[in-house]
Formats: sequence, C-alpha cells, structure tokens
Amino acid sequence: MPVEVWGTSGRSLVFLPGLGVHPKYYRNAFERVSRDLRIVVPDLSFWTHRRLPGDPLAYLAVARGVAEKLAPDAVWAGHSFGGLLALMSDRPAIACAPSVPAPVGFPRMLGRAVRQQLREYVGLEGWSGFTYAPRIMVDYVRAGFLRPRSLYPGVRSLNAAATSFAIRSPRGVVYLSSPDEMYRAREYEAYLDANADAVRRNPSTIDVRPVPNCHDWPITEPAVLARRLREDVERLA
Repeated sequence: MPVEVWGTSGRSLVFLPGLGVHPKYYRNAFERVSRDLRIVVPDLSFWTHRRLPGDPLAYLAVARGVAEKLAPDAVWAGHSFGGLLALMSDRPAIACAPSVPAPVGFPRMLGRAVRQQLREYVGLEGWSGFTYAPRIMVDYVRAGFLRPRSLYPGVRSLNAAATSFAIRSPRGVVYLSSPDEMYRAREYEAYLDANADAVRRNPSTIDVRPVPNCHDWPITEPAVLARRLREDVERLA
C-alpha cells in the first residue's frame, strides 16, 4: 500500500482522496497544510492498484489499517468517496463533498460525472478545473478498460439505500457543495435524515455547512481546502 506522508508536526491528519483518485491531485493543498500538520495519505488509486476493495466497508478496513500504524490519533478528512469513509470512521471527520449512498444507477451517475467534467472543461471551475478534468478522465477511462475490478464495484456499491454506510464519526464537519453535479440535494437530505441521531439531534456534533463550490473543489481550490483543513483540525482535534 503506497502511502504519502507530508510534514512533521505532532498533530496528524489522515486524508482520503476520491474513488480511484491519485493523491497527486491534492498535493497543492498538502504543501500548504503540511506546514502545520502531518498528513498521511493512503494511495488507493487506479494508478497503483489493479484491483481495489469492493465497497466502502472494505475500503474503510484498509484505511483503518494504515491509520492505526501511522496516525492512530489523527482527525480523518476526505473528498467525495473519501469523505464518506471519514464519516464512517470512529474518528473526528472532515467530509468534503462526500459521496452518499443513493439509488442511482451507473448510467445516471456517469452522466452526472460527465456534466461535472464539462463544467471544468469549459473553465467554469477555474484554471485548475480546466487542467484537472482531462487528466482524471484519462484515469477513469483507462481504469474502466484495463482495471474494471478497480472501478465498477466501488461505484455500484453506492447504488444503495440512504440507510447504508452510517455515520460513525463522533464529531465532524460536512461540506455540501451547492451546486453539486454528482449528488442532488434530496439525496444528501435523505442520507442526513437516515443519520438523524448523528446529525439532526445535535448539530454541534456533526456540523453541516453548505458551500458555494463545485464537487471537486478540494482539487480545484487547494488554498480553500488548506484553510478549511487547518481550521477544522484545530477545532476537532
């Protein structure tokens, strides 16, 4: 399991990228955050694995194994699929545009991903989005053809009831993008309602924050990600 470690601070953060996404896409943020935090990043990407875990529970087991060895007391953070894993952990969590279980078939989810990438292609998400979109598209297309067992099981596992993959984090921050091409507001609402004990009855424990950033903002806006991670770790650690 390749693992990137950034910084030497006594305070640690475990960061989990999106499904199949290589840590390199987040390095602009890591360079900023590593001045204040030690960041541990498991590489569960299409680049380095021919076969990946089949569902969030299996991914979570792998991430826990890495964290127990390298950062047992760390706050967890993640983007998209990684955000869901952070919420499922038993650690304080920062979930950035988290994936959520929703009864959405693969063709519809693919269409949403294409729309998100089109926004990035035409520059609506800034220069970082314009450069990121073609690179991640190549990663996903290559994985779909050459390493299908690393892509499709994870995507299919999220086509599930809102009650699946419950929030276990004792406290955290959830950043919900508005608009978010990948998930509808009603799908986020259903997942949060299904986790009412963790979210609705004690908003100070799981703080849900709408933000005016696209689904990929942790990659396209590294300075924003760095600032939010610093502030939230300070509060959650």
